[in-house]
Amino acid sequence: MDTLNKIDIIRVSTSSYQGEDFQRNEQRILEDKFPINYQVEKNTSRNHILITNSNTEVEDLIISDKTKLIIHPNSGYDNFSFQFVRDCPCPIIIGNEIRMNAVVNYTISALLNHLNRIPHQKTWDSSRLWNRDLLQEKKILIIGLGHIGSKVKEIVESLGGSPKLYDPFKGHSDLDFKDVEIILLCASLNPVSEKIINEEILEKVSSNLLIINGARGGLIDQAPLIKFLKLNQNSFAYLDVFEKEPFLEEQFSNLSNICLTSHIAGVHNHLNSNIIQFECKIIESFLNSKSIQEFEEDNRESLLQSKMQEGYLI
Repeated sequence: MDTLNKIDIIRVSTSSYQGEDFQRNEQRILEDKFPINYQVEKNTSRNHILITNSNTEVEDLIISDKTKLIIHPNSGYDNFSFQFVRDCPCPIIIGNEIRMNAVVNYTISALLNHLNRIPHQKTWDSSRLWNRDLLQEKKILIIGLGHIGSKVKEIVESLGGSPKLYDPFKGHSDLDFKDVEIILLCASLNPVSEKIINEEILEKVSSNLLIINGARGGLIDQAPLIKFLKLNQNSFAYLDVFEKEPFLEEQFSNLSNICLTSHIAGVHNHLNSNIIQFECKIIESFLNSKSIQEFEEDNRESLLQSKMQEGYLI
């Protein structure tokens, strides 16, 4: 932007899993690459870019005409209200691509691990039996067809599956849970998707249900799911996200047909470097754009303002 000769970067908050060196590395790389000042004192009186995360108290941010851009290098944006996004005078860019492959990997790994556990046979078994089901034999429902859901769909189909799809924002509004055997949750959380897995729905699905949620905890009404799993021992759930985090162990203590993980689906060994790479890409695009309109158009898939619909964020 020709109006910005030098701009401040304000890193508002970080996550505990990012480690002590993350912010120092972020500062070093961004200052080496761009004509910016990486702020520690959080002075918002100069032109600045805010970098937030899921721990940021968004409503407490000071937003003014000096705030030129907000980068939120997370796939979830539950801490941003519709009103904040609507009233924000600058673009908000979310990092949905950063953790995409990792969450897809989690979902597919859980799916294949459950259906295709490879037996270890110390001696030759002449029967050559393997008690397993293939995806082509299963009734599968994928909820959400964004970055993650679209990739999950491609992989499931490449392995012979024919999944039903639900995403009313992508033209798939027919939601049929009857006798569904596998539910893969890939949706963001909004008034349409909140508690989409509930007591009424669980009365329609197969008693051999496999449900995998590496997306948002609020997609599932947790109490009815726990009751369902207790009553249907052949069903199984992989949960990485929960209604309230951290999850309470006692809620799941009597369940043997569940696998719990601590919101790690999007975490991997190169996550920190991928976050900084994403920030570099967005800052470079911002500084090289001739106008805000050009920048927003070039980054529309990651622009949070483009997810506003009917008074909520999709």
